[in-house]
Amino acid sequence: MFIQILNLTWKELIQLRRDRFLMLFLIVAPTLQLVLLSHNAARGVRDLTVAVLDLDQSNLSRELVAMVDNTREMRVLYHPRHRQDLEQLIADGLAQVGLVIPPSFTRDFYRLGPQPAQLQAILDGSNLLVGSNGGRVLEGVVQRFIADHLGPAAEALDLGGVEVVTTAAFNPAFDYRWFTLPSMLVFITYQVALVVAATGFVREKELGTLEQLIVTPLRRPELIIGKALPAVVVAFFNFLVLYAVIRLGYGVPMRGAFALLVGTSLLFVLAVVAQGTLVSVLTHTQQQAVLIVFLMAILEVTLSGYLLPVENMPLVMRGLAQVSALQHHMTLVRAIILRGATLPMIGGHVLALAAFAVVGYAVAWRTFTRSL
Repeated sequence: MFIQILNLTWKELIQLRRDRFLMLFLIVAPTLQLVLLSHNAARGVRDLTVAVLDLDQSNLSRELVAMVDNTREMRVLYHPRHRQDLEQLIADGLAQVGLVIPPSFTRDFYRLGPQPAQLQAILDGSNLLVGSNGGRVLEGVVQRFIADHLGPAAEALDLGGVEVVTTAAFNPAFDYRWFTLPSMLVFITYQVALVVAATGFVREKELGTLEQLIVTPLRRPELIIGKALPAVVVAFFNFLVLYAVIRLGYGVPMRGAFALLVGTSLLFVLAVVAQGTLVSVLTHTQQQAVLIVFLMAILEVTLSGYLLPVENMPLVMRGLAQVSALQHHMTLVRAIILRGATLPMIGGHVLALAAFAVVGYAVAWRTFTRSL
């Protein structure tokens, strides 16, 4: 019996080796995922955009700003003149960290007594990685700043030093679920839409009924739309159910317009179904279609910002992320749900999703026509 089992196992391994597509998938996909994820994880937090409201306008405050800008983790890109402008930069997602230097900073820094000079750091709490690490980076800069200017004299003269008062915008309690659940909502919807769409035409090929569909009085664009609509309906219904779960079951806030969330999500589902339809047209078996979907999901979860912010990726991967529908919609959902973003704030992402949908269906229709 043992020899028979070994013979059967050997036969399965030979068949697996002969399937070049499957072997390529089993080797390349896990290796690629490991390389991409490890490369991103090794970078840590880098290049966080900072807006500085310097109300002191002294040599000391400017030197502190320069020290912040010279760190690997932060870049000072904005110098708003009013607090409302600083808060708007964070709300629009242009700045991830806001630093407020009070007008009495220099005087309080050198003042005798236990009361330190205060700095206020406003962190984008909609991104948990920024919220949990931005404050620590600023505190490290402040410690070096104190050591450079006061050194041992700080304790000998009882100088106050500097205290960083940190607040998290949009997520005051740093609730991890507020960051992860909207991302999971988008990713699960992506998987459902892609799998259902990717098995549409290829199922007809395996059953031998595709020729019967072709001879029906349906034009080819109508045939593609008719096969895509069930995937759109299933995926969008899935999105609504999942949204109700995270909203009512887990208490994730909804600060934006629900109609805007629904509209952009429907556009995202259309774009993903277009990708799935193209996969279904190009493949010959459902096994191939599912394997390609799995490979696409591996790449998308790496590029989408699901695990790490896109801004923290290498330049090449940031460029690849711009052609990811999942990345654009994940950014949209976080912005609408947590930051209350409006359509002008997210217009670029909406246009990208619309372009993906139009180009995807055009390519699928052209490929389907040529394959016939």
